[in-house]
Amino acid sequence: MALLDNSGDIILDCVLTEVGRKRMARGQFNINKFALGDDEINYQLYDKNHKSGSAYYDLEILQTPVFQATTQNATINYGLVSYGNPNLFYMPSIVRNTKVPNSMMPKTKIYYLAINDGVTSLALTTAFGGATGGGLRRVLKAGQRNGTAIVLETGLNTAEIAGTSTNRSKYIKSQGLMDTSFNIAVDQRYFTNILGPTPGCVFDNSGGSGEAVIKLILSNNIPAISSGGRKNYSVARVRSINNNVLRRQNDKIPDTDTSAIAGPRAAALALNFDVKLLTTDDFKRYGKTGQTVAGAAGTYQYIDTTVYVEGSSGVTEQLPIRIIKQE
Repeated sequence: MALLDNSGDIILDCVLTEVGRKRMARGQFNINKFALGDDEINYQLYDKNHKSGSAYYDLEILQTPVFQATTQNATINYGLVSYGNPNLFYMPSIVRNTKVPNSMMPKTKIYYLAINDGVTSLALTTAFGGATGGGLRRVLKAGQRNGTAIVLETGLNTAEIAGTSTNRSKYIKSQGLMDTSFNIAVDQRYFTNILGPTPGCVFDNSGGSGEAVIKLILSNNIPAISSGGRKNYSVARVRSINNNVLRRQNDKIPDTDTSAIAGPRAAALALNFDVKLLTTDDFKRYGKTGQTVAGAAGTYQYIDTTVYVEGSSGVTEQLPIRIIKQE
């Protein structure tokens, strides 16, 4: 079924899944929930300096073609969220941190997750510049619980509000924007465990003059919760780390040397993954084999996948992961 009303600014394009069509045929079709997204909207097109006035500020946005509806809920990559608190002036953000020790630095925007076979991570580390050149931080070794990890932070990513303890209480804690946990969705065809923070993890800059104090130790979180419309995906709820990076007047080292969030911080998260024993047939079926990596000896096989992160405050992030193995 499809409905298209283009008589004004409202466009509604509906497509039923196979299950939906069956239920409609039986007279049992009822909509009890829905999700909204704005994947196709580029808000940078909003032009408040348009020469024709305010009526034209959003003209280019309104003229942007709308994605055709599909039967896969996963096409909503950036879902809209709703906050019931009318006193919010700033919305929380989730940001990738590549500043602290052992934080993973993506290679060409992709996180390389090396099969823990004793050779793949070493070969890629050399190819990406070696340990002394930062190459080690561009390769994530599957199953590693005390070392390199993907590090994320949440908070108010604005320089308009200083990241002080007072502002953290006022704009984060009192507004219910503390991320006490994260839901991590992974494709169970490739992953067995999500490795997340243990209770003893530390993320702050209390080491004298604002020096970073980071302790990241990970433990198992088995994905067992259904991920809704994402086929083959399951979710694990992972604990957060209190993000105690603060701006203090007498610190010589700026708080932003440690944190990727410009303003008051809420939480931090460190992630790695346990990978299934993938065969060459798996790589052929879901990915590619016989591939070369610039600067690395031999050939490689890999599978590209996406990990979805959602904080308890509603912030979301997608992590492009390349599971890779030397042949």
